[in-house]
This record gives sequence, C-alpha cells and structure tokens, in this order.
Amino acid sequence: MAVMKMTMHIDEDVLAQVMDLTGAASKTQAVEIALRDLARRHKQRKLFRTPLYDSPQQWDDDIKPKPSDLLDPPDIDPDAVKRWDAALDARRARKRAMLLNEPPASDSAGTPSA
Repeated sequence: MAVMKMTMHIDEDVLAQVMDLTGAASKTQAVEIALRDLARRHKQRKLFRTPLYDSPQQWDDDIKPKPSDLLDPPDIDPDAVKRWDAALDARRARKRAMLLNEPPASDSAGTPSA
C-alpha cells in the first residue's frame, strides 16, 4: 500500500462526525475509511448497473426451455402468476402516481386500489 502525505481542507464537523460514526482513532484513519467506503459504494453501483445480458435475445435464449427441464418440469400455478402480475402492476401504478404527485387510483367501490 503506497502512502502519500498531502494537505487537505476538510470541514472539521464532518471529520468529527466520521470519526464518531466509524470509531476511527485518528483523522487519517477516518479519511481512509471514508474514501474506502466511497470507492466500495461506487464499485457496487457500477456492478449493479452492468447488464447481465448484452441483448434481449440472450435473455430469451437463456430462459427458453432446455432438455434438462423435461426431467423435472416446474410447477407453475397460472392463477398465482396472474395475481403476481396484478400486484406488480398495482405497485408500479402507485409508484408512478407517487412520483408524478397524482392522487391514487380507486376501484369501482371508491376505495384506493391495492
């Protein structure tokens, strides 16, 4: 690990807060912890934003039935899939309404939809 001595202008309140939250014994250790954590979070963000597949075609190819699927086919309840899709649509509608500051949609009985 290469060490470099440098002069920085850091808000003392922020540095004290980092030292308190992390339990760092020195200002140098607090800055190192903060920088390492920042780098770790940005690496995670980059990793999570990287697509697993280069194209929709790769996704389709991966989820197509394979010969090994015939050995033990999955048990899929069509009604459960419909309920899941309806719940997902409702969650997306609520989120969209919340982001657009719209009132929640209601069903025919006048109660907010779930």
